[in-house]
Amino acid sequence: MNMNDKKIPVLSAPLQGVTDNVWRMAQHSVFGGVDAYYSPFMRVEHGEVRRKDLRDVEPDRNAGITLIPQILACQPEQAVMMVDALKQRGYSRIDINLGCPFPPIALHRKGSGMLAYPDLVEALFRALAAVDGVEYSVKMRLGWDQPDQWRDVLPMMEIIRPVNIAVHPRIGKQQYKGDLDIGQFEALLAASSWPIVYNGGLRTVEDIEAVMSRYPNLAAVMVGSGLAANPGMFAPDATTDDYRRFHDLLVDGYTEQLNGGEAQLVRRLQDIWQTFLPGTGHKLFKAIRKSRTLDQYQAAAAAALMQALLAV
Repeated sequence: MNMNDKKIPVLSAPLQGVTDNVWRMAQHSVFGGVDAYYSPFMRVEHGEVRRKDLRDVEPDRNAGITLIPQILACQPEQAVMMVDALKQRGYSRIDINLGCPFPPIALHRKGSGMLAYPDLVEALFRALAAVDGVEYSVKMRLGWDQPDQWRDVLPMMEIIRPVNIAVHPRIGKQQYKGDLDIGQFEALLAASSWPIVYNGGLRTVEDIEAVMSRYPNLAAVMVGSGLAANPGMFAPDATTDDYRRFHDLLVDGYTEQLNGGEAQLVRRLQDIWQTFLPGTGHKLFKAIRKSRTLDQYQAAAAAALMQALLAV
């Protein structure tokens, strides 16, 4: 995508339960148009980095794409543990999650919940800055419960000197509802000496072009739910066969990686449709959700693809 002869970097936002390595590789293989993919956040549980998270970012599962792993922690020692594990796998660029709005995370002072506690942010940044050979980016909200909490956090960016800061112009308590606070976003953009990435409410290429036209000095745009809904949004010549091939790659990928049997595979494939192709009719979506075998799922998904692609 180009505007005024300027290349606009497009970043794929991390969406829990959606943009894992199978999804990333399928989107890249069939449609492309993404400059870098951010992994869903990693975390520490029971004193160790979740093995599921480490498997997702293994280099051999992400060959041929630019992947930026994301970490989520409020305890500095846990953050450093994840960074060390990622360094061992060859990663030198890592994203820090200060944006997750979901209460089970944020109410434990993680993700966007940290923005209400700048002392915790400072301690986290100082610990991460002490790790050699790593550079960081940050994904954040305007605040947790107040839209100007970014003002206390922005000066601390000097500690880690981020490659960029991706900003979603809502507070965490809004989750994904309510209006975007463009006034606060513009204030942050004007105050920041670090490159800013716009993230939030970008459903179409036209939305992206409008944002870049309004803010020509943005470092990039980050697209999440829009790309999950239509993974071919940057492939204007994509055909219905391409979308079917994308879906088939997801089926094949999860069949290979999941070891919990057919029931687990069907549940994972059903989860895709929470975001994928929102033009799917209610009856067909219900048929997908009611599937209990892979054959039942494949039949329901084939009908859903046929209908939903008419709206793409």
